[in-house]
Amino acid sequence: MANHGDKEHERHPQHKLSWDASLNGGYSCADCKFVGLGPRYRCTKGCNFQVHECCVPPRPDSVAVSLFGDCRFKFLDFPPGAGVDHRFCDACGTDVEGCVYHCFHCDRDLHPSCACMKDDEVIGGVKYRLRDEGKKWECVECKMRLGLEGKRTWWYVSEEDGESRLHVHCARKLLLRDA
Repeated sequence: MANHGDKEHERHPQHKLSWDASLNGGYSCADCKFVGLGPRYRCTKGCNFQVHECCVPPRPDSVAVSLFGDCRFKFLDFPPGAGVDHRFCDACGTDVEGCVYHCFHCDRDLHPSCACMKDDEVIGGVKYRLRDEGKKWECVECKMRLGLEGKRTWWYVSEEDGESRLHVHCARKLLLRDA
């Protein structure tokens, strides 16, 4: 997404949202309900309405994510079975409570911010690359071999040694801490 002019959002029709390029601190996205850090769209009228860049219309109706092969994820305002089924993001392993990208073919869910994650991140001075690996590696941050609550999740793998791995959730926490 390149155009950072003021935007309208259907969940906050009373004010336009302005781009905030600040890298300071985290926030809770008012649309997908997932943690965000750094740049965001926010209401400047004191409403505390903040959203990820990926959650601001116009957003893609569907996305393909290379780590899921042929899956096609459709944007939904709420996860399938909202209020009945417990859904979690297949990238980071955390709960899906707001808008989501969902693949009906394989029944997978992604937070919008996880669907548009960077393939590469520098965390603690180390360059990491995003991977979907089925092996039970140990996360260098939390020391767990699986994701949250035993879920399979994506990993950020160190490009320096090819061995050090971070769960996406743990990488986000470290990025938030360092912001």
